[in-house]
Amino acid sequence: MVFLLPVLFDACNPARKLKNGEYLLYKNHVINKDTKIDNSEIESYIKQKPNKKILLVFRFHLWLYNLANEDNVKRKRILYDEKFERKNNRRIAKGKKPKINDHQLFGEWLLNIGEPPVVYDSIMTKKSSKQIKSLLNNKGYFINTVTDSVYYKHRKRASVYYTLKASAPYTVNKIEYRIPDDQLSYYVLADSSNCLIKKGNNYDVDVLQAERERITTELNNNGYYFFSKDYIYYEVDTTIGSKKVNVTLGIKNFASKLSETSDSIVESPHRRYYINNIYIEPDYVSKKYESAPKDSLKKNDYVILHKGKLRYKTRVLLGAIFIRKGELFQLQNVEDSYKRLSELKAFKTINISFKQASQGDYLDCYIQMSPIYKQSLTIETEGTNTSGNLGFASSIVYQNRNLFRGAEIFELRLKGGVEAQQILGNSNNTISDAAKQFNTVELGPELNVTIPRFLVPFRVNPSKRANPRTLFTSSVIYQRRQDYTRYITNLSFGYSWRETAKKRHTINPLVINFVKVGLSPEFSQYLNENVHDLYTLNSFSNHLSTSTVYTFTFNEQDIRKQANFSFLKINAESSGNILRGFYNTVNSIQPNTFKMDNQGRYKLLDIVYSQYLRIDGDFRYYFNSNEINKVVFRLAGGIGRPLTNFTSLPFERSFFSGGSNGIRAWQSRTLGPGSYEDDGSFSFDQFGDEQIEGNVEYRFKMFKMLNGALFVDGGNVWLRKPNPSKPGADFQLDRFYKEIALGSGAGLRADFNFFVIRLDVGLKVRDPQFTEPTRWVISNLFNPAWKSNYRATHNGKKYSFLVFNIGINYPF
Repeated sequence: MVFLLPVLFDACNPARKLKNGEYLLYKNHVINKDTKIDNSEIESYIKQKPNKKILLVFRFHLWLYNLANEDNVKRKRILYDEKFERKNNRRIAKGKKPKINDHQLFGEWLLNIGEPPVVYDSIMTKKSSKQIKSLLNNKGYFINTVTDSVYYKHRKRASVYYTLKASAPYTVNKIEYRIPDDQLSYYVLADSSNCLIKKGNNYDVDVLQAERERITTELNNNGYYFFSKDYIYYEVDTTIGSKKVNVTLGIKNFASKLSETSDSIVESPHRRYYINNIYIEPDYVSKKYESAPKDSLKKNDYVILHKGKLRYKTRVLLGAIFIRKGELFQLQNVEDSYKRLSELKAFKTINISFKQASQGDYLDCYIQMSPIYKQSLTIETEGTNTSGNLGFASSIVYQNRNLFRGAEIFELRLKGGVEAQQILGNSNNTISDAAKQFNTVELGPELNVTIPRFLVPFRVNPSKRANPRTLFTSSVIYQRRQDYTRYITNLSFGYSWRETAKKRHTINPLVINFVKVGLSPEFSQYLNENVHDLYTLNSFSNHLSTSTVYTFTFNEQDIRKQANFSFLKINAESSGNILRGFYNTVNSIQPNTFKMDNQGRYKLLDIVYSQYLRIDGDFRYYFNSNEINKVVFRLAGGIGRPLTNFTSLPFERSFFSGGSNGIRAWQSRTLGPGSYEDDGSFSFDQFGDEQIEGNVEYRFKMFKMLNGALFVDGGNVWLRKPNPSKPGADFQLDRFYKEIALGSGAGLRADFNFFVIRLDVGLKVRDPQFTEPTRWVISNLFNPAWKSNYRATHNGKKYSFLVFNIGINYPF
């Protein structure tokens, strides 16, 4: 149905409301065979652009606009206003206050969210040609011509063609400097090896502008506080022949008024400034309320101004400030101070300013910070749809953002929820049956503490720019279902730091997971009599894991720019290896200190602990086509290897597919492993030791906060070794690629800026549980005989082609 939408929309002529002689601008064409300038850059100089498209083929916003009849909308507005005025007059007659007329009619709403037709304008076309010609000149193509022509099509459509002709571009012959300020000249010439204007390169105004900004930044980082790029100018000589230019880079002296009462301007060499006094106000409110004197505390070379007891430890404040007394002014130190103070998450506004001190070449620095509320208590509620199981949850969240006066963040979350789930082992129980009673309950506290420094028993001095953090997390979750109860305890601590602006490292030396399971007698009997799969049995037994986890994150995203970027996250985990090695070492020295069970496994607290190695990765590339269209590519995968002490991965560290953040045409934990076919006799989560997953998602803006998406997902999970109870579940090089499941679908997203509510509908296209060549199940979407046969051979289980997923925020 989705693929028919372009045809349906196109059937409504987008130019049908145009007057005689008006034409809808359908497309701009750039014919550019003589230059190396990218067409997308040339198109950005075209003044008039066609209406926006989504799905690459149709003008959705124009279609919305055309749905409304402007004349009818105006007529209805007049009638509505008259009716509203009569009602207000009656209210006034009764002595009541009149109401405000802020109601928006449906037609007005359509006109507001839609986009009016872009009518071809020959004047705008001529201006565009001039702009493109200017671009060619700026890129060194001084000998050029730009012509435009328009082709009128049927149904009142016009396409504009811009044809570019140009000879070879001019190149830089040499660059010279004209700087009367000797000291300034020294710093500029000393850094000339980094000059962006290179001999032999094409003349390019953008490169010249980038060089102005580079020099300005370098000088700002060398004490030149008042220097700006406006002091830099260029002279370009294009008359030397051979299509070459000589570039002269000049820097004017500092200009200032002779006196406050005089308009005369005098020039002088630029001055370098040093930092004098540094004043820090950690409880600044506003100028209006800052008239009262403050207490002052001098710490090293800093003066801290505060009211009453100082809220923050001095080492926390000073540790986030890179500006030093006596040093040259450096813009980079100012920017780093802004960033580091913001990362403390203790202040809602931060302002750093400078004033020229009375002693000559010195600046006084003022750092003013307005703190956020120290404590907060919030209540969060949410509806859930986990693997198609409906439920709701609520949390009470307490936060203290300055627990020990060191900008520590303490968060205590009490969460509870209920959910309607199928009874395990009963394939005939449908979710609608279970929905009659919420048979799954989850309760528990979660405690997180973040300390903005490394907390270690020995002295370390990481770079302050690394933003070091110590992280403590703990949680106890109680789960009760009709089949079993489970207590899940998690304890961990770790360190996080930034290597560069794009790279971050996190290491958790110790992560403890303890799962205690209590089975109902009926379910325990069912497992013993019907389940012979070690993986499934282990998921319903007590287990313990002690892990060390390392995470590397690379993120190119710059939230200030709408640019393409990539993201990579890699996790490496080792569990139980140090513990088993320790046990073996002790036993080699003192035999039988630690005893094994009859399967050669050690225990900790009388529970067999897990031993495994695990690694996984997640790579994404975000392609921003324009302001309303984006394509996201994702490739993820992982592998885990259980070792001697526990022959399978613990349930919570196994890989699974499906769900709202994976392959959305399958419910969570229902896909795979491999080509294993569940006959429907019982219902258990499917998981594996290895995973491959890929996604392509096209996202487009619709109107206001509502966005749309189309996606294709593919992947599966596999077991590392053959399992007799699950034929076809193991990973084999000669067939794994044939066992890739494929799903497609569409989604709607409501973007509230601080979070996104997402509804995705996934459609199964290729299902590896069937034998070749019947895996392309999409061909049976409307085949009742195939569906009936599936139910007959799978114990009455219905095959679900469509899966609805509700999620919070984007899937990736």
